[in-house]
Parts: sequence; C-alpha cells; structure tokens
Amino acid sequence: MGRLLFISGLIFLGWIAYRFLKNTWAQRLREVEQREQQTHWAATAAKPTKIQQIKACAYCKTHIPEDEGIYRDGKFFCSYQHLDRYLEHEQQ
Repeated sequence: MGRLLFISGLIFLGWIAYRFLKNTWAQRLREVEQREQQTHWAATAAKPTKIQQIKACAYCKTHIPEDEGIYRDGKFFCSYQHLDRYLEHEQQ
C-alpha cells in the first residue's frame, strides 16, 4: 500500500510540474511574439519605403541604383574611375 501511495505521489508531482512548465512556456512564447510584433511594427513605421531609381552609367551603360552612383555635370556615373575615363575622352 505504501508503494502505491508513493507512486501516486510521484505521478501527481510530475503532473503539477508538467502543468507549471507548460503554462510558463506558453506565457514566455506569448511575450516573445508580442515583442516581435512591436519591433516589426516599429521598424516598418520608422522607415518609409522609398522606390529607388535605376540609372545607366554614361560611360559603360551599366544600370545601378541612383543612391550608389555619382552625378557630374548632369550625367550619371557608376564609379569615379568611369567619371575620370569619360572626362578623358571628352577632352580628346
């Protein structure tokens, strides 16, 4: 009879531990999800999306985003090297 009570007690304690861990784990997951949603919302609200224009280099005709290029005398270049080469050809 003593063994039966001991085993029943172990099962009961195991069940209590399982319920406790299940509830705390679920609560932790909810907190993480809320934090991710807040972070995602803050990131999208802080940065308005801007459509980048793609321009062709006046020297090599390679298309790159406008933010990465160089403007000189109304012409667009992909690098300083191509700007220099273009100016060299213009002078000749």
